[in-house]
Amino acid sequence: MKNKFIYLGIITVILISLKILNPTFIKKLSLINYDFYQKNFINGEVNSVTIIDIDEKSLAEIGQFPWRRDIYSKILENLNKFNPSAIAFDIVFSEEDKQNPKNLLNRLKKEYEGFNYIEVDDSQKIFIEGLKNSKSILPIIGEPKDNLVINNSKPKIRLIKKGNDPKNFLYSFKNKIISLEKLNNAASGIGSISLIPSIDGIIRYAPVIINIDNSIWPSLSLEAVRISNNQKNLLVKTDSNGISEIKTRTNQIKTDSNALINIKFKYFDKSNYISVLDILDNKFDKKRIENKIILIGSSAQALFDIVKIANGNVVPGVEVHAHLIDNIIKSESIVIDQTTVLLGYAILIISTIIIVISTIKIKPRFSIFIFVTLILIINLISVVFFKFDYYVDPLFNIFACAVIFLTSLYFKYLEENMLAIENDKKQMILKKEREIAGEVQKKLFPTDKNLEKFVYGKNTPAKDVSGDYYDFYKINENEFYFILGDVTGKGIKAGILMANAAAVFKSLAKMGSSVSKTALYINNQVKDSSYQAMFITAVLGKVNLDTGEMEYVNMGHEPMMVINNNFEFDYIKSTLPPMGLTKVKDESFFKTHLMNIKNKTILIYTDGVTEGYIDNNKELTVTGIENEIKVIKSRDPNKIIDHLTSILVKNNIVLRDDITCLGISI
Repeated sequence: MKNKFIYLGIITVILISLKILNPTFIKKLSLINYDFYQKNFINGEVNSVTIIDIDEKSLAEIGQFPWRRDIYSKILENLNKFNPSAIAFDIVFSEEDKQNPKNLLNRLKKEYEGFNYIEVDDSQKIFIEGLKNSKSILPIIGEPKDNLVINNSKPKIRLIKKGNDPKNFLYSFKNKIISLEKLNNAASGIGSISLIPSIDGIIRYAPVIINIDNSIWPSLSLEAVRISNNQKNLLVKTDSNGISEIKTRTNQIKTDSNALINIKFKYFDKSNYISVLDILDNKFDKKRIENKIILIGSSAQALFDIVKIANGNVVPGVEVHAHLIDNIIKSESIVIDQTTVLLGYAILIISTIIIVISTIKIKPRFSIFIFVTLILIINLISVVFFKFDYYVDPLFNIFACAVIFLTSLYFKYLEENMLAIENDKKQMILKKEREIAGEVQKKLFPTDKNLEKFVYGKNTPAKDVSGDYYDFYKINENEFYFILGDVTGKGIKAGILMANAAAVFKSLAKMGSSVSKTALYINNQVKDSSYQAMFITAVLGKVNLDTGEMEYVNMGHEPMMVINNNFEFDYIKSTLPPMGLTKVKDESFFKTHLMNIKNKTILIYTDGVTEGYIDNNKELTVTGIENEIKVIKSRDPNKIIDHLTSILVKNNIVLRDDITCLGISI
C-alpha cells in the first residue's frame, strides 16, 4: 500500500490523542500496571504506627458495637502510660453514648420514683476527660448528601495559605459526619478519614487536605503527624494549576494538584496490630506503644471497613491511614507529575518511530526482535524510575507500540489480500452472537400475567446484553417473590453473571425458600461465578397479598422508594453489602426486615435511572423521580415506570447504563 506511512502517521496521532484525553479504558490500563509495580517493586516497612484493633474477639468479649465511651477512656488510659506520640480514632462518635449508665439511671429515676439508687459514673464525661489527657485526634467524614448537620466544630490546624484559595482545587463534600462537638473540643485534633477510591474501587491515593462543609480539614494521618510533632501550622501553596506545595515545619508532602498523595504501600507487619482486649488487660509490649502514633480502628468484617489497596491486599480501612502516616513522616509517595507525563510522551513518540521503520523496512523476524527489545527497554525505564518513587506509565506505551507494530504487519498482510475478508467474518459472527445473547436474556424476565395487577417491571439495556435483572414469581395464591439486581458493569459478562443469579432465584422461589436463604445461595453463587471483582447490588423480598406484609433485604442497592396515598415519599436504605463480595456461611447474615405496604407503592430502580440524563444533560436523580411522579399524579407502577423509561430513552441517544425499574402496589 502506497499510503501506509500516512495511515500509520494518523494512527500514531490518534494514539497520542488518546493518551492526552485519557479515557476510562486508558486509565484502567495504567492502573493495572501501577498495581503490579506497587506489589512487586516497593520495599520497606511501616514501623512508625501501631493499630489498636477492634477485632472479632474483642466484639465477642465486650459485646455488640458501639461500646460504652468509658471503654475507650480505659484504652486511652492504658496507652498513655507508655507515652504514645499521638492517638487517632478511626471511629466517629456522632451520637450520644446510648449505653451510658448515667443516662439509664436517670431514666429509671423518672419511671420509678421513691427508690434509693446507687450513683454511677457518666461514661461520656469519663471519655471526655480521657481525650483531654491524651494527644487524641477524632475523625470527620465527608458526606456528599446535602443534609444539615448542626455541629460547630472547626479544624484545629492553622493553615497558612499562599496563592489562590485551595478550596477551588480540593475534593469537596457538602456536609459531614463528625463526632459530638463536646468530644471534638476535648480532642487535640480533628482529621478527615474520607478516602477517594479509583474508578475500580481500589484505594491508591488519599487526600492530605480536603474541603468538607466549606472548611479545609487535614487528613487524620496528617493531623496525627502534626500532633505527634507538637506543630500548629500547615503551609499550603497554590498556583494556576492547583496545589503546588504542602508542608509542615518538618515534613514536605508530595501531592498532586488536588492535594492527593499517591500512597506508597509498604510491608505492614500484622504484629503492628494489637487487640483492644490486650490493651484493656495490659497484655502488650510497651515498646509497640512508646513514641508511636496509635490508630484505633477495626478489622472486624461485621463493621464493614474493609478495602482493597493498590498492592492487591484487602485490608481494614485503618491500615490505609497507617500507610499514609508513614508516607507523610518519611516524605515519601509515588510521584506522578508533569515531568513523568512528558517523559512518557517522549518514550511513546520515539518508540513508534522505531517500530514503524523496522516493521516496514526490515524482514518480519528482525522487526519482531526489535519490537520485543523495545518493550523490554520501556519496562526497564519504568521500573528504574519507580525504584526512585516516580511512576512513568509503561503500559499505554506498550499498548501503543503493539498497535503500531500490528498495524504495520497488517498492511503487509493486506498486500497479500488475506486479512480483510477474515476480519469481516469474525465481526459478523461476534455481532450475531451478541444479538442471540440479548434475545436469550429477554426470555429470563417474568411473564406471569396473574401478578400484573400487583407488580410491574421493565428493563431497557444500554448494550445488547443487560447487567440488570428483575423477576417475580407467585408461590401460592397469597404470596409472591420478587428481585431486582444490578451487576457492576454492562455487556455480556454482566449478563452472564446476572443469568446465574436469576437461575438460582427462580429455583429457590419455586421451592418456597425463605428470603434470607435465597439471598445466601444467590450471594455464594455470584461469588463463585464472578470474575474481575464483579458483584451485584440487589433488593430481594416476599409479599403477602392478603396482609400486605413485605419481607425484604437490601444488599448494597439504591434505597427503595415508598409512596403513600398523599404522594409523600420515604426511603428504605441498604443495610447489607452487595452480593458476591465474600462468601457467607450462615443465612442469618442476611437479616430480613418487615413492613406493611398496603395502600402504598414500592418503587425499586437501578442507578441507570437516577443517573440517566434528562433535559440539558442533567441527571434525573431521586428528586427528579419524585417530581415526575407528582406530574403524572399516579401511584400505578405501570404508569410510573413507563413514564420514567420514556423520558430517559427520549433524552439519551446512547444510554449510559441499563434502565431497570420494579414497582409493587397492593
